[in-house]
Amino acid sequence: MNRISRKGFTLIELLVVVLIIGILASIAIPQYMKIVEKSRYSEATTIFSEIASAEERAMARNGTYTTSYDQLDVTLKDATGNSCAGTGACQFKYYKIQITSADSSQFTIVATRTGTAPARYAAGYTATYAGGAGGSKVTLSDANAANDFQQ
Repeated sequence: MNRISRKGFTLIELLVVVLIIGILASIAIPQYMKIVEKSRYSEATTIFSEIASAEERAMARNGTYTTSYDQLDVTLKDATGNSCAGTGACQFKYYKIQITSADSSQFTIVATRTGTAPARYAAGYTATYAGGAGGSKVTLSDANAANDFQQ
């Protein structure tokens, strides 16, 4: 008797492998997107920290916080390499940042997400940094972002 030896995989074995890869991808890709967005959020927190430190020094010098980049003792560069100036918003790589209010006791910085964020997060979500004599706090306008970034 002649036996034909066949080598290879059956269709069922291939389908099982494709199914396993699909399940792993459906778990891994959303997690990857959350990690990428969290790293992009770090751009905003770094800028918050720089501005907050400069605001505290401005308060020590002038007795009040400021809404103008010109009155801060740091030079922030936007996405195109230009210095942020005046009281308007400054566009960075992933966020548009503006010092929205300031007086003798507090200041507020708002970072608005620009570009395309993952579908999990609201388009144009904002991070608001409130600082001053009473301490500091960051709040996010999107519940998923708040849950993912503020752990």
